[in-house]
Amino acid sequence: MLSAIVIVDQKRQPEQGSREGDFSPSSLSVQGPPWLPLAFVEVLGRSVFARLIEDLRVAGVGAISVYGSISGARERTNSDLATNVEFRWTKDPWARATQRLIACGNSNVEQIVILRVGPYTDLDLKEALHFHREQRQGLTRVFDREGPLDIWIANPAEITQGMDALEVLRTASPARYLMRGYVNRLESPADLRRLAADGLTSRCRLRPRGTESRPGIWTDYGAQVDRDSRIVSPAFIGRGTKIAAQCLITRCSNVEGNCEVDYGTVLEDSSILENSYVGIGLDVCHSIVDGGRLLNLERNIALEIADPSFIRQNKARRQDRAFQGPVAFDVRGAQSGQIEKGLR
Repeated sequence: MLSAIVIVDQKRQPEQGSREGDFSPSSLSVQGPPWLPLAFVEVLGRSVFARLIEDLRVAGVGAISVYGSISGARERTNSDLATNVEFRWTKDPWARATQRLIACGNSNVEQIVILRVGPYTDLDLKEALHFHREQRQGLTRVFDREGPLDIWIANPAEITQGMDALEVLRTASPARYLMRGYVNRLESPADLRRLAADGLTSRCRLRPRGTESRPGIWTDYGAQVDRDSRIVSPAFIGRGTKIAAQCLITRCSNVEGNCEVDYGTVLEDSSILENSYVGIGLDVCHSIVDGGRLLNLERNIALEIADPSFIRQNKARRQDRAFQGPVAFDVRGAQSGQIEKGLR
């Protein structure tokens, strides 16, 4: 029997010898409290976290336990995917993971996959499990060319009463499984934007949700695109989103669910995060918009827009009400400012 433990935790200190930033939170994260990593932000119709749960199911994982020091993962997981997933919120998710590992060691669970929510990877879990069995070691850790990833495969019998799972995982000498596929660590807003573009251009396995209405153009359920607007592939329009007349959307732009792009606005190489309104006649390039906040990635400038006629947050759908807070553009070294109401 194969099980998985998924950890949703906050900031940790980098381990000795690891790639700098391995254990630090993403610099673009859903504002808190509670804090959530970038993996919970929708990209092409579904969050990285929801895709992770789906991938575990496809790989044949039967029991999935999600332990977090912050809540919100259940609301970020489609109801069909959340079935038979254990969600537990605790101040110390790693202690809860230790208890789970000990319980698995006393049962018929042969291997357990342990993952920390953070990066997006194209990991072939079945191949990694095969590697783990061949090595005949109690622990395997996944690496890419840049260093270790927070993904382990363990034999639960290796964790006994009195041990600390996090300490064992950090200090043990595991077998090293080197994955050569796509990895995006989602450590910055630019990483989030790059993941959307890479998914639209098939550089990774992440596929847009919805229907490919025209070659390279995906529209999710309930999207409304005015016939006088122009969308240049590749692009993504999320569920329930409205694109008004005379708009131009181009260069790998993605407009996530429950958004509105108003008359005559141009989106170029940009991501509009869910529940956002973009006003009339704007030119948004190389940027991420979330509610009343805009981050220009080319100039490294973060702005909070006070005038709702420019950009603002839409009322969240019922299933998204736990996530009405905006995404915090906390970008190291970025200039920041505010545009007051009425200024143009």
